[in-house]
Amino acid sequence: MFPSSTLALRPGWRNARALRLILLLAFPPIAFASPTPSGKEPHGKPDWRLILGAGALYRPDYPGSDDLETRAVPLIFADYGERLYLRGTTAGARLWGNGVWGLDAVVRYHSGRDSDDNSILEGLEDIDAGVDGGLALNVGRGPWKAQLAVYQDISSIHDGLHIDLEAGRTFTLNPRLQLELEASATWADADFTDAYFGITPDQAMTTGLPAHEAEAGMKDVGLSLGLNYSPGRHWLVRAQVGVARLLGDAADSPLVEDHGSATQPRAALSIGYRF
Repeated sequence: MFPSSTLALRPGWRNARALRLILLLAFPPIAFASPTPSGKEPHGKPDWRLILGAGALYRPDYPGSDDLETRAVPLIFADYGERLYLRGTTAGARLWGNGVWGLDAVVRYHSGRDSDDNSILEGLEDIDAGVDGGLALNVGRGPWKAQLAVYQDISSIHDGLHIDLEAGRTFTLNPRLQLELEASATWADADFTDAYFGITPDQAMTTGLPAHEAEAGMKDVGLSLGLNYSPGRHWLVRAQVGVARLLGDAADSPLVEDHGSATQPRAALSIGYRF
């Protein structure tokens, strides 16, 4: 997700512990230097820009499922000057930039998977929610933007690494309405892919599912369409639809090939208030 985009909704959180994590990311300690010695942005812009709200997310109940669920999710969007930002479940700090290129340090919350999310998961181990950390290289010119991000699990949940590539364009239809198109692709290592799509021999005996060892490779590709509407100075309404296609060993998993779907749709609708 691009630092300059309005918001990209990511998978929702499961419990109060995860919510506290997201709120911590939304309001990080102001330990980084402000862009100007005075602590104010040029032209009198305030240091903090904040949007808070709520919405609904419609998505598969586990990665690879063909059963969809709806859940309430908070909307959080924050900037501190030109150095710190939060977009949904991703927080970043600008390390370097020249107006076209930028390099960010990023952390991102990743949701877990519970065995009671779907009956097919019974007998499989739960995957706890956690945090990924990494670097993101951004490039943007006019309405075009792209990002290459490398994430490593830093919470010892699955110890996996994945690389996300995103590219998109924003169309300003009128002063109140913007349309966003985005394409994405993800490569994941064996630790990441096997955690979410693998079946160990012991789990195969317990569940009756065939054993499956997922290796490194392309995990998915996707397309999304977002619409941002500002009915007034303080309000933002955002709608988003998208679809991803699982690939490689992720798509070949019994959780996907036999009991789910490699096609993963999602939709979201949210409303926020600008402070």
